[in-house]
Amino acid sequence: MSSMSATHARLILRTFDCRDDMHEPDEQGISAAVEGNHLDNAMGDDPLTNCGELTVGTTDNSGKTEWFNLATLIALARQAK
Repeated sequence: MSSMSATHARLILRTFDCRDDMHEPDEQGISAAVEGNHLDNAMGDDPLTNCGELTVGTTDNSGKTEWFNLATLIALARQAK
């Protein structure tokens, strides 16, 4: 599985119970935070080890946070059909 496919699969699982348009995700048990200071996806999703690349952390009602590199999310959106 390519890294883009893996990111897509993680994102789908993470937002499974959310509306398709992601309107008001806070009412669907998802909140988000952004870490980092530059847009690149060379170093991955983990904000502790990706040298400051912008990452989006989604936190669910259980308090678990899943991190996604913002540049990778943009690449996924550009490839959407």
